Parts: sequence; structure tokens; C-alpha cells
Amino acid sequence: MAVDVGYWFKSSTKRKNKLDEFCVFCDTTYMETLLHVSTRWLSLEQVVTRILRLYAALMSYFGSCNEKQARCVRLRVLFDDPMTEIHLLFYQSTLIIFTNFNLLFQRQDPSVYLLHDQKLMSKFLKPGAFRTVDVVSVDIMNEENQLPDSQLGIGFTTRTTLNRLIEAGHVSPEAVKKFHMAARSFFIRSVEYALAKLPLNDQVLQYAKFVDFKQKTDVAVDYVQYFVQRFNHLLPYDELREQDHLNDEFLEYQMMEEKDIPDAIWRDAVVRESAHGEYHRMDRIWAYLSTVKNRISGSLQFPRLVTVAQLVLVLPHSNADAERTFSVVGLNKTDTRNKLSLDGTLSSIMSIKMSDIEPCYKYEPPAQIIKDAKSATTRYNRPNVSD
Repeated sequence: MAVDVGYWFKSSTKRKNKLDEFCVFCDTTYMETLLHVSTRWLSLEQVVTRILRLYAALMSYFGSCNEKQARCVRLRVLFDDPMTEIHLLFYQSTLIIFTNFNLLFQRQDPSVYLLHDQKLMSKFLKPGAFRTVDVVSVDIMNEENQLPDSQLGIGFTTRTTLNRLIEAGHVSPEAVKKFHMAARSFFIRSVEYALAKLPLNDQVLQYAKFVDFKQKTDVAVDYVQYFVQRFNHLLPYDELREQDHLNDEFLEYQMMEEKDIPDAIWRDAVVRESAHGEYHRMDRIWAYLSTVKNRISGSLQFPRLVTVAQLVLVLPHSNADAERTFSVVGLNKTDTRNKLSLDGTLSSIMSIKMSDIEPCYKYEPPAQIIKDAKSATTRYNRPNVSD
């Protein structure tokens, strides 16, 4: 449907103008329909959201459209079915999980501690079915572990709209039951795919959660000890005395509250992801924790724990950075610039473009650099001035 709507209005000014008229009639702000491209699946959520914003106008438009093209016939049938809106609302509430997970892999800041997530399971499974056992061993097909239809995580707006249509008699009980079965199957298939493709049984992903300040009360000191044992050549804390100190530091870390970290640090750690909210960079939080001192002795409060956390934070969570590097190389070393050497000009161009500095047109050099540049220009020009 998302593809059909986009292509129906893509190249027709007449159809767009007609839709604009229906938007005025339905008291809806006109917006162009978006085109979903399967190779850029992150566009799917935006396309669904745009269709829902124009839903009343689109329903009126296709309800009065008499064209015989196959695409128009399909859309007319879909918009005539009240369950179509329910399916779109369901996708809108669910796709954000996949979008955020995809964006998580594309982050440049440390995020390995966020990969062991269970949000999708919580949509259709009872909490006790997956919180007390390993994720990969959850029996997702067992009906005793699944939520009833009335509690499926289809989204608040979806549930409200569905109840309204049921009360108005616009949808039959059979259609509602069929929708719940489809939603449940969607969740089950998605989890099966995730379990098959993602390394969810990797202990690094499981135990890395301790570096997340907001999850610290949900973990134990064993999470820290795992990295000490696995990377004992980098973390020399195997001795009993060192382990005792590490345990004490971890308990002090768990007892900390968010207010113990200055607001300025939290603000500096905030990263905003457009319409998908914001999150905090834990490397910024641990940078502050590395400077916290004991009020009594004056020594650093978490010297060992910070070392373990820093090791976890440098672990790569995806190959996105490597792909960006290859992309930068391809965009600069082209067929017409094939002489750029990797250890010369190309390396310099890549260093500048990957340093995450602001655009050149926004760069303001320091006053001292400007002064030195003017002085150098004067010294160069003075002997070359003609009499």
C-alpha cells in the first residue's frame, strides 16, 4: 500500500491538486505523499506516518476516484476497509522499534551496551517469560508465555481506534480476531528472525550493560568480573585484594543517583536523534566518573571500575564506521582523481572529513592565527613590491 500511494501521486500534478482539494474538504493540511523505496527501508515509517496524517483526505479521494487502473482499484478497496487504518496504526507504533535499532547500529558513539534489548519480546510475551531466562532460550511459541489479544502491544492509538470501530459496529469480531492473529504472527516472525541473525547469546553484549548508568541497578558485580576474567591481560584485577576493591567501587557506583552527576554533564551527554527522541552518551558520563574523588581520602573513587568501563566502551558495536570509511574513499578517489595516494593527499582528505568538525564555511580561525597569517603575508610581499 505504501508503494502504491506514493507512485499514484508521484508524477501527476492533477492528482496532487485533486488531493489538495480533498484535504481542504476534510480540514487536513495538505502534504505530499512520500515514496517508499525497498532498498532504503528506513523510509517506511515516514511513509506510513504521512499516509495516516492524510488518511481522511485519501479515503475520500479514492472513494470518489473512478479510474480503472489496477493500482487505483487496489487502493480504493483498501481505503474502503476500516481495518486498513488499524493496520497502518499498528505499523506506525511497531516500526519505530526497528528504526531505532537500525539507527543504533549507525551511531558513532559507544553503544555496545544497548544491543541486548528485549523490547520486541515485550510486545507479545509475558514479562516473566523472558526476563528470568536467557533470551535465546525463550519459548516464544508457547501460548502460556504469550499475552492475550487484549494486551498485545499494538500501540495505544491503535487499541483506542480499534475499540472505537468495534463500538460503532464498523468492524466484525472476525476481522478483529484476524488482526490480532496477524499482529501476533508479525511479532513472532520478527523475533525468530532476530534470534537467527543477531548474536544475542554473546556474553559481551549481555554483560556490557553495567556501563549504562540507567541500568546499573539491574546488574550485578558479576557483569564487571566477566570482563576482568576475559581481558585479564588488560585488566590486572585477578588478585583477591584487587577484586575486593573492584567490588567496593561497583557497590558505590550502584548507590549513586542521577543527581550526583552535575546537570551540565548530563546536558553535554545528550544526543538528539531528530524525531526519535534523545539519549545520553555513556562515554561522557564515565569521563566524569573518572574524575570523581573520595571525599575523605581525596583519591579517585572509581579507578578500577572506570578502567573496565573504558575497555567496554571502545568495543565496536557494528561495522558502520568501516563502511563510512570506504564510502569516503569512494567519494574522493574517483575515476577522474585516481592518482590520490593513500599515504598522501587522500589520507589528509579523509582525516579532515572524518574528524567530525564543522563545515569549512562556518569555521572561524582564532584571532592569533589571523594575525600570524597577516604578518607572514606582509613579510612575503615586502621584498617583492616593485619600486
